[in-house]
Amino acid sequence: MNTIRVVQLKKMPIFQMLALEEFLLEQPCENFLLINYGTPDAIVLGKSNDRHSLIESKTEVPLIRRFSGGGTVYVDQSTLFITWILSKELSEAKCVDTLFDWTVDTLQKAHPNLKLKRVETDYVIGDKKVGGTAQYVKKDRILHHTSFLFDYSQEKLQTLKHPLKAPKYRDGRSHEDFLTTLNSHFTTMEEFINPYVEVLKGDFSLEATSMLEILIHLQSPKQTVILES
Repeated sequence: MNTIRVVQLKKMPIFQMLALEEFLLEQPCENFLLINYGTPDAIVLGKSNDRHSLIESKTEVPLIRRFSGGGTVYVDQSTLFITWILSKELSEAKCVDTLFDWTVDTLQKAHPNLKLKRVETDYVIGDKKVGGTAQYVKKDRILHHTSFLFDYSQEKLQTLKHPLKAPKYRDGRSHEDFLTTLNSHFTTMEEFINPYVEVLKGDFSLEATSMLEILIHLQSPKQTVILES
């Protein structure tokens, strides 16, 4: 049975989490699941996103450019992050689509009444987005990270412009009409995560890993950067 090292984090700032992901992606042969329950407010841009076409105006919120693609997101204490960093030798991680479909299938097993599904590059409940994803692929490693909306602030989302390139299923809907939240179905983030972890135990040997074990080796990120607000 393959081993997954599970790192559970509480409100780790998103810059540090992305730096951690970038570092772990470089570690050969080891497989990781990172779970971060909330983060201080920040706006995270995909690697090639243009800040001026996606963010309304100058903001006091930190702007961070991540090393992966995908869209621009506003993250805060109500955002739940799940990141998989795996060897492509695993059958679940042969390619981006294989890994994405497997994560959806596993979440469906954990929550069969939730009616969670994949639409394009999003996790969707009904016809509304509840989680966005981005991927990063190396020769022998693959990363799939997701930000789930446990809740969100309409006021904060006004900081973001309607993207020029949007999923087809969005169909021109506003942020409010396009998004849904996990707290409509769960009281706490842990209530969503714990059954998921239990399902994973049937397929993998899960090894709890503390940040202290990683910090002694952690290096500065090469691609994740903080932008001027």
